[in-house]
Amino acid sequence: MAEFSGGIQIGSGQWDKYSLILRINEISYSVENNTSYVEWWVGIRSNTQYHTHNGIPETFKVSVNGTQVLNQSFTPNVPVNTLVGVKSGTVTISHDADGSKTISASASFSGSNSGYYAPITGSCSGTVKLTTIPRASSISIDSPSIECGKTININGSSASKNFTHKIYATWNGKTSELTTISGTLTPTFSYTIPTAWEKDLPNSISGIATFTLETFSGSTSVGSKSVNATIKVRSGVVPSVGTVSISDTNSICVGIGQHVQSQSRLKFSIATSGSQGSTVTSVSTKFEGQTYNDSSFTTGTVQGSGKLSYTITVTDSRGRTSSKSGSVTVSAYSPPSLTNVTAKRANSSYAIDEASGTYALLHFKVGFTSLSNKNVTSFYIQYRASGASSWTKINSWDNNYTLEQDYKAGNLFTSATSSYEVAFGVKDKFMSDYSWQIFTVAPAYSLINFGKDGRSLTLFGQDANQKDTLTVLGDIVAPIFLNKIFPVGAVYITYDKKNPGTFLGGTWEQFGQGRTLVGEGTGNDGSTSMSFTTDSSGGEYKHKLLETEMPKHHHSVRLMVKGYAGWEERTIDSFGVMIDRSTKNYVTPNEKVNATDASAFVYTGWAGDNVHHNNVQPYITTFFWRRTQ
Repeated sequence: MAEFSGGIQIGSGQWDKYSLILRINEISYSVENNTSYVEWWVGIRSNTQYHTHNGIPETFKVSVNGTQVLNQSFTPNVPVNTLVGVKSGTVTISHDADGSKTISASASFSGSNSGYYAPITGSCSGTVKLTTIPRASSISIDSPSIECGKTININGSSASKNFTHKIYATWNGKTSELTTISGTLTPTFSYTIPTAWEKDLPNSISGIATFTLETFSGSTSVGSKSVNATIKVRSGVVPSVGTVSISDTNSICVGIGQHVQSQSRLKFSIATSGSQGSTVTSVSTKFEGQTYNDSSFTTGTVQGSGKLSYTITVTDSRGRTSSKSGSVTVSAYSPPSLTNVTAKRANSSYAIDEASGTYALLHFKVGFTSLSNKNVTSFYIQYRASGASSWTKINSWDNNYTLEQDYKAGNLFTSATSSYEVAFGVKDKFMSDYSWQIFTVAPAYSLINFGKDGRSLTLFGQDANQKDTLTVLGDIVAPIFLNKIFPVGAVYITYDKKNPGTFLGGTWEQFGQGRTLVGEGTGNDGSTSMSFTTDSSGGEYKHKLLETEMPKHHHSVRLMVKGYAGWEERTIDSFGVMIDRSTKNYVTPNEKVNATDASAFVYTGWAGDNVHHNNVQPYITTFFWRRTQ
């Protein structure tokens, strides 16, 4: 509060008897309106002399900030040494653009009483500096959401060119000054968001930055305003897949320097890294239809060959992913094959002679996978008399990847009554031992040949000494057998469509299609007898019951008689029949009928759908054949 005082001249010319007092008090201010609310007060004080106006008015005037706020007459009484207020009021003062304001204030007194001690004239004045109102400039940005590495424009709007502005950025709890701008109503600054900020977001793709515009009047801060922006990690900042190392866990494959189909198991070691502070949270690899979830793993046995592709997907702590594809070359491989293998007796010219030959004529086809000639292979043939304890080598071939021939093995089957075993073996680098096919060469042909153990018999051929067996070379074809087992008229049932004449002989016809077979003669089902004559037929798939075929039954009827509550009046539907017992006449459907003492009505409705029913028993279809000749 500021107080100003001035002496008041009295009629005798003295100035010290009374004083004029003016008080100025700033009650409040408005930042929004840039105004102050100011109170003024004016009074008179008696210093040494009692003052009475004697009914003569005295005029008081007050001006604040160049505006007269009081011009009014009063008649105050002022005791000695007393201050008496005359009038007070308020006024709103507008500040300068920068928020500062200094106002002038004055008061004056004039009286018309010319008495010796009567106050005549006086005044007082002064200046008051009001509170400087903060006039912080406004701030805005052109990009409320922006990626790191891109430029954001920060714009301000100032109330005065005399203001100086500082712009700050607050990120990750740290504030840094970006620039200082002065002498403009529109402070503007372009700022490139540092990519280093991304490292402060290891687990998120965005964060909030605060940009602040602080306003200074001289060296004094008059306020600041801020705005937030969403700062995003660049879309291209993703985790990465580095070196992919693939090794073979099969030592044989390692030795030949190839990954091999159905033999290799591959170990993947994958280098990964996050980006700009992120960490890798998961690694997933798809290979041959399987998914492996680790940066180091071993596959199952590789099933395919050629260039086999894989795709690695890595996910980081921001939830972002990236993928890398590649391929691994796998050599095609199949286990050794041994096909078209035979071992037969032949004569010395190597013409097949199963009846008496003692020379061995062998045939075989062998196939190996060469693996660029790095697969070590072996094909081995040996023989022995059946039951012998040891084998004798015939021949062997090493690293012959394709081999097919009729091989003349020599005079090996010297006993006409003995059987022999010939073993063909294949082996390659991936096998610990040979895989064998063993063929038995029977003894020479004879009309009747007993096995050497006396417990087998061969007719018209050779004896392989399969004990407790009878072997007949060729088919047993004799009409007498057919006629005994399946005479003309016999029935043969089969599940396929093959005519039995093709393998039994005779002439056969299919019959009984769509019908079941019933035994000829008179049968009884427990309650009824029925006769079936030769070659007769009957029955039907569907049958519609006649009225006479239905079980004996009855239908209930409904009577309508006067006096029975609720039945005084009824409407007959279109399916009902109602008869007037009095007149014996039918009542028309849908006709309303009133019962009387002498009449009653009966009706029944239709039932049943008049359709066929299915007579076919549960069945399964076969073929019936009847021999005709």
